[in-house]
Amino acid sequence: METPGLNHIIMTIKDVKTSQQFYGDLLGFEVKNIADGFFFMTGGVSIFFFSPRRPLPDDRFNEFRIGLDHLAFTAPSESALYSLADKLQAAGVETQGVETYHTGNKYVAFRDPDNIQLEYWLPA
Repeated sequence: METPGLNHIIMTIKDVKTSQQFYGDLLGFEVKNIADGFFFMTGGVSIFFFSPRRPLPDDRFNEFRIGLDHLAFTAPSESALYSLADKLQAAGVETQGVETYHTGNKYVAFRDPDNIQLEYWLPA
């Protein structure tokens, strides 16, 4: 398969409004409403968010199942990492703040309202 990159990602979420506030209001992505959900663009990739067609009771994301482990967004600078960590903590989002991976990369790990693990990753 030849490809110049990733085109889109579709995420299944429990509540559109809650997730839209998290990704738009808290994280600052420019979210756009679409039928039954919303999306935003980052790095030329569209990320779509929809409620499940057949919801399972009390279902939450778990990266230990087969499938997605986490989404990592690129941080432009170390100061951006600290800024996001402060913003998340002020909003009551659980995070360990800025951490260092064994490769030496710094990152901030946190979870969205559906427990989907997210990272803000500073490339080396």
